[in-house]
Amino acid sequence: MSHPINELSVCNHLRLYLVRHGEVEQGVKSMHYGQSDVTLSARGIEQSNRLCEILASVPLDAVYSSDSTRTLHTADLIARSHGLNVIRFPAIREINMGEWEGQGLAETNTAHPEAVAQLYDNPRGFQYPGGESLSEFERRVNNGLQTILAAHHSGGVAMVTHGGVCRLIIAGVLELTPKNWLRIAQDFGCLNIIDWYNGAPIVSQLNLAEPL
Repeated sequence: MSHPINELSVCNHLRLYLVRHGEVEQGVKSMHYGQSDVTLSARGIEQSNRLCEILASVPLDAVYSSDSTRTLHTADLIARSHGLNVIRFPAIREINMGEWEGQGLAETNTAHPEAVAQLYDNPRGFQYPGGESLSEFERRVNNGLQTILAAHHSGGVAMVTHGGVCRLIIAGVLELTPKNWLRIAQDFGCLNIIDWYNGAPIVSQLNLAEPL
């Protein structure tokens, strides 16, 4: 059977520019942020400007964003450069980490070692205390993605969201289990590109970020 990309009859090609927000003010990789509304650092603003420059020349039909401050800054820059308005889309918020939000990773590991172990060993059965389960998060984001795919069969769409959402979407395309989501690097201010050809997805770019 031939792959859909190889068929001359391809008529629907949708390109999704999947963006993770820039670095946040409160300090990089050592804290659970979840749905807490934190702002971008100076470096995060620079990363947003860089993403806007990268996407300035690509055709876009819509810009979707999580409704958090850290994503809307980048999304607004991208949208304005294309004469578009940002579509605020709560379905692509980061996972609600409940009581863990605002805690440092080391603090959580010390206070809740069994729960942390379950998160990594059996993520699909895990629920953040007072927050979402991984299954609820997966269902919410996938429903949101399907809404976008139903609205845009072709053209270009940007989505500005969070590391967890990016990993979930990429892992879904690659058919990875939740236990393997963290194998997908998603740096602050990174760009991923996923192409859908007649509904068949291909990851064309992964974790394009600042040079080391």
